[in-house]
Amino acid sequence: MTRVCPDHAPPAQDAEAVRWNALHQAAAVRTPFARLDYVRAVAAAAKWRLGVHIVPGEQQDLAGAAVTWKRRGPWREAMPPPFTPFSAALLRALPDASDVHARTTPLESLLAELETGYDRVHMHLSPEYADVRPAQWRGWTVRPLYTYRLRAADGPETWSKGAARTFRTGQDAYDLLEGDETGQDAVRLAAASYARQRRNMPLGSDALATLVQRAERLGLASSFAVRHRDSGAIHAAVVALRSDRQAYYWVVGSVPGPSMTVLLGKMLPRLHASGVDAFDLMGANTPGVAEFKRRFGARLTPYYRIGFCKKPMLQWLAGLREQSG
Repeated sequence: MTRVCPDHAPPAQDAEAVRWNALHQAAAVRTPFARLDYVRAVAAAAKWRLGVHIVPGEQQDLAGAAVTWKRRGPWREAMPPPFTPFSAALLRALPDASDVHARTTPLESLLAELETGYDRVHMHLSPEYADVRPAQWRGWTVRPLYTYRLRAADGPETWSKGAARTFRTGQDAYDLLEGDETGQDAVRLAAASYARQRRNMPLGSDALATLVQRAERLGLASSFAVRHRDSGAIHAAVVALRSDRQAYYWVVGSVPGPSMTVLLGKMLPRLHASGVDAFDLMGANTPGVAEFKRRFGARLTPYYRIGFCKKPMLQWLAGLREQSG
């Protein structure tokens, strides 16, 4: 087993990256959030440190986690970075039930590695990781969370009546834009949305803009916006991260009104035509947001947050932060 916890990201083509990229290519579940170039970019944007952990087998690596972390006083706390719904966790194969029961899975080895490296850890596992008993049996907390997923091929005819009506009545008022500066429009509109809600955006606007540009250069992102035909103003924008045949509702923002519904109705056919089958709306854990996403005919999908803490004081401080946030 190897453990690497550098304070700064090393060059892109080092031995660590070669091993991680080979594991990512062979992994049972792949998301753009588990690509090492993405994790390095978001860690740099957030000014967090990065630890890369790899569980080797006899002939090939079996599991890995690339975790972002920061110091809380004398302690090391690892958590998903901003704008990253799923942690960078890789398994070459999903756990076999008999190995889970024997407690010999690479996932269990990976969790043991994280326990030695950090004082507090929490991770969000992609929905495909449905068997989290190895974490539970090791004493980690296990909490269900939810997202909404839909088929990119499905159109407004599968939406709720209200959402379909909003799209039909508003679609002629907007033109769809793709690429160019639409990613930066999404950052600007996202910041304005957080400000209207009197909430702090998890990442500053400049840092998020840089991260979006980096994702676009890496070929991970597709950006879309709708422009109002009368005013010429951009009313909604989305940066979708992509991996294989799946895309994610990543950086988004809109002005109040029908524009985001219209944008989704216009962009999903484009994504589907480019090879995307499934679209993850990324989160259904607050009532108002969840209801907006439900209206697009999406499927409620559970995933898990798993956590470990060996310092009660650190757990208490984390609880205070969550209550104030």
